[in-house]
Amino acid sequence: MSMLWFRVPESVYFKRAIVHEALTDLKGICKRAMIITDRDLTWLGVAHRVKKICEANGFTTDLIIALGGGTAMNYAKLVRIFYENPELTSDQLVGSFDSIRDRLHKNLVRGDIIKSLVCIPTTSCTGDEVTPFARLTLDNGTIELISTYTLTPNMAIVDPEMSMGMPKDVAVHSALHALSMAIESIVSIHSNDYTLPYAQQAAVAIISNFKNSIIDHAYDIDGRALMHNAATLAGMASGNSFLGISHSLSHFVSSRFHNVHPGVANSIILPKVIKFNAEKSDVAKKAYANLADKVAVSIGEDIYEKSDDEKVNYLINQVNNLVSLGEVPTEFSAAGVDANEFKSAVADIAAKALVDQGTACNPVKPTLDDLKNMLL
Repeated sequence: MSMLWFRVPESVYFKRAIVHEALTDLKGICKRAMIITDRDLTWLGVAHRVKKICEANGFTTDLIIALGGGTAMNYAKLVRIFYENPELTSDQLVGSFDSIRDRLHKNLVRGDIIKSLVCIPTTSCTGDEVTPFARLTLDNGTIELISTYTLTPNMAIVDPEMSMGMPKDVAVHSALHALSMAIESIVSIHSNDYTLPYAQQAAVAIISNFKNSIIDHAYDIDGRALMHNAATLAGMASGNSFLGISHSLSHFVSSRFHNVHPGVANSIILPKVIKFNAEKSDVAKKAYANLADKVAVSIGEDIYEKSDDEKVNYLINQVNNLVSLGEVPTEFSAAGVDANEFKSAVADIAAKALVDQGTACNPVKPTLDDLKNMLL
């Protein structure tokens, strides 16, 4: 284990209708806000609500507010880092890192111009509001994952009211993405005493509340709060422990086939990854079994006397059950990808995933053929 610290935003607000109070706390520190959001949230009036709060506090341009899903938060993180470091190039940010210390980028400016970056998620998905990650689309069309603690927001406002406009299918895909983050964080080679509780709590909350919060009561505020908090907890864990091969493969699948939501890609690949890791690593098997125990308790089932192998299968079945409940495809061909086109892309996707940072943090080092088999 090479972790040296646990880093998250200085402030994380989590409560219904907390946006006004949280932003008001920045009065006297920041003077003007730039709001980065998307068209749908503008049409829905959500952006206008945040704008009115900023106007009431008299902010000038030293505050960036990201309002939206992962795209808005990614964009805001990158706007800040390139705005404060005008000589910075994408090549200096792209690439994997051998240790957590390499992700500091101590030479980068942070906070001299933009005093605060505030992220307000409207989906319960990537946990980007608390992570040091961003995805950057390069000139050649490829999407690269940027990892540096300079990207970590100063404040996250996890208000379930902001997620109430999320359609049911988006809620399903988002929850599955957050679940895969939590589970991969648990078995990462960098998992530690600080990240593990967040990841376990996130996974248990999503599995035990998925049906009630999303399927049976799609717009229940209490259910949305559970999922919203769980995604942020998963982000806290994964931002400090990294992920694994499910995310490495899913990232390049979604980058190649833009109609495949990362949550869908992960839900197809994750069960295979769990089985692969458990078969080849006793440490990973025990970690999955421990999570299965917690999941069983949360839904009133008893698997205490079962073997670790049986508990791993139980966990896989729980993941597959959510996929079934959410009516999510179990094959990429059913997710709108042409079978022949996907087959021809498998080698390239697997090759890129093999050298990805997530794969380096997986508890088992896969071969190229291992990754191809998971895709097929």
